[in-house]
Amino acid sequence: MGRISEIIRVANSALRTLLLGALVAGAGFAGWKGYALYNEPQEKLAAKQALLEESQKVNSELQVELFQLSAELGNKVHEIDRLETSLQLLKLKHRIARLHVVEQVAIPDTEKVMTTIEFYEVNEEGAPIDDRRRKFEIEGDRVYVECLIAKFEDRYVEEADLERSTAICLFQRIFGEFQQPQEGFPLDEVGSSPTSYARGGKMSEFEQKIWDDFWEIASNREKAAEIGIRAAHADAPSTRVREGVTYELELRSTGEVTLRPLAEEVASPREAVSGN
Repeated sequence: MGRISEIIRVANSALRTLLLGALVAGAGFAGWKGYALYNEPQEKLAAKQALLEESQKVNSELQVELFQLSAELGNKVHEIDRLETSLQLLKLKHRIARLHVVEQVAIPDTEKVMTTIEFYEVNEEGAPIDDRRRKFEIEGDRVYVECLIAKFEDRYVEEADLERSTAICLFQRIFGEFQQPQEGFPLDEVGSSPTSYARGGKMSEFEQKIWDDFWEIASNREKAAEIGIRAAHADAPSTRVREGVTYELELRSTGEVTLRPLAEEVASPREAVSGN
């Protein structure tokens, strides 16, 4: 009897131990499950918060990059505008005067001709500035027009400097192929106001100073550099002319002077234009 009681006691103890273990395991599982159910939203929230912070960081970096690109674009647009302005100035030509060949008469017993030239200054549209039309008789059919030219440093053209963005020119004299330059007919004198190029029809103090000291500036590089002049010299473009044809003098902003027949007028085959 006692042995049976001992067996029953041991069995009860084992059963209690098993039930206690099951209860502990169940409680642990329930606790883990409860923690998981509680922690899952927190983890999802943290993940979303991290994703939001990363997105905000990327957005901030993109804004900085966009700002830098906008600044670079603005600088490039400014540079393009500057270069376009410079290019336009480099190509810019000013109509400054016209020569109309009134008459050509053969000189007896020679192969030469006497050419009567009508000289007048014009505006940008090619219209005479005033009623002053001067006539000159030259020997031969090749005409030279001597000018004094002041050319400014390239940087002033590139920067579109109002005072120095274009070369300036002063007429000196007109002569023919069989005349010495000093025998030519005077056109403008230093100190006069050639309205064909002067801004607003009036010579500025800056330009007046250049013409007053022209030959000093031409022979003194330091003095020329002080006022931004890269070259100051005389030029004498020439061409063979034909009766009835009108020829136009143009001054490019960089200082080249051309003498050529008007586009609408037909020149003879022997005509050739030369310039600096």
